[in-house]
Amino acid sequence: MKALQLFLITAIAAACLHAQAEPLPYSAQQPGYHDATVALAEYCLENKLYSEARALCEKVSGDKAARAKEIIAECDGKDDEYTAEAWGGYLDRREGVNARRAAGAEKAGVAAQQILQIDPDHTGAHEALGHKWLDGMGWLTADSYDLYSGLAQKLADDPDKPDREVSWDEPYVLVGEHFTLVTDLSWKRAEKYAELLQRYYDIFFELVGDVIPKRSDPNVVWCCKDSATFVDFSAELGFPMGETNGGMHVGALQAILVNAERCDYVGKKNHAKDNLARTLYHECSHRLVEIGLRGRRGGWGSYELASTKEHAWIVESIAIVFEDLQINGDKYKLKGLEDQRTYTIKKYWAGGKGKVPSLKPVLSQGYTGFAGGTPISSVEKYALAGSVAWYCLFEKPDEYRKPYLALLVDYYRTDTTRRDFEKRFGVSMKDFQAEWEKWVVKLK
Repeated sequence: MKALQLFLITAIAAACLHAQAEPLPYSAQQPGYHDATVALAEYCLENKLYSEARALCEKVSGDKAARAKEIIAECDGKDDEYTAEAWGGYLDRREGVNARRAAGAEKAGVAAQQILQIDPDHTGAHEALGHKWLDGMGWLTADSYDLYSGLAQKLADDPDKPDREVSWDEPYVLVGEHFTLVTDLSWKRAEKYAELLQRYYDIFFELVGDVIPKRSDPNVVWCCKDSATFVDFSAELGFPMGETNGGMHVGALQAILVNAERCDYVGKKNHAKDNLARTLYHECSHRLVEIGLRGRRGGWGSYELASTKEHAWIVESIAIVFEDLQINGDKYKLKGLEDQRTYTIKKYWAGGKGKVPSLKPVLSQGYTGFAGGTPISSVEKYALAGSVAWYCLFEKPDEYRKPYLALLVDYYRTDTTRRDFEKRFGVSMKDFQAEWEKWVVKLK
């Protein structure tokens, strides 16, 4: 499979194609451009999304500047009240504005690639570039469409095993209601994990869907049977990973890449129940959080998260929470942190010689800092992040669930520095450390 065939990943778009939108000014230098921005800010103000209203208005100039300043003043001293309904409604409106701005750009004769920087879903721009839409996978190059449209099978149709040999060049493509699994695993395993992902989706939103909205983009999981295939595939995409990487969510590509061979090896070594499922749930949580809280953005929008200066821990924390999800038909269990995380806690922190790390240095790290191995190892960082998330969501939900999820939203909005920890959580970092530490060393 050639990397050139995989434009589809960079061009995955909304499940519902836009109808012809009424054009809007598409450049901030054009008269009337800021009208739509202020209208978005008015929606945010009305729905108590004060931080976003302020952020929108700070970019407004011209004849709407006076109203923008009034909105900023109305937001002063007010805390956001994030709900999936309000935030999802805002993303719908923002994407609708971008669709209309893209229509304006198309009318002005702007190049198709530039139009997709404004609206990644723009039908005319994709068609001008020769792309075709495939349900469950999004916009594809013509070659990719010819390949995958012939391989795609809908889970809802209860498909039979195809009468052919599976390979990475001709994988199984199982299209579910919420996730599409592209894989060269055996048919039995491919069916199993494709169906588990649909169930996982419902459970995810059952637990955090009051704040994180559902979004309609295709969610494509590329699961390589062999480590060598995974290494080659990730390199072709421009995000090279090694054989010891189990998986990764690549926000810029809107894709999930999984190394099944590595997942199986680690699972066997650690006596894990199903380490491949664990990895899928972890990486798919990243996908649902990012698309749910950031929406669809054109251009280099996905790279904004790499500029964050603090609280990068929260990205991994929400994914770690779902690692121990155990699904059995209509029933499921999410009993606590997965064994590898609790093992780390017991090994490094508990017992007579154990020392629980300080939260402040880790929580203060941004994207680049958290990715490194200081002030504690990455293994410990993941255990720390996951345990803090679990503590907030399930051990002390009355006190900390709401501020934790609000911080998660703010991180994906790249706006965490406005309030310190105490203002967010209603407790000093020192006191939070003491109560969390007392709980974490007694994890079972």
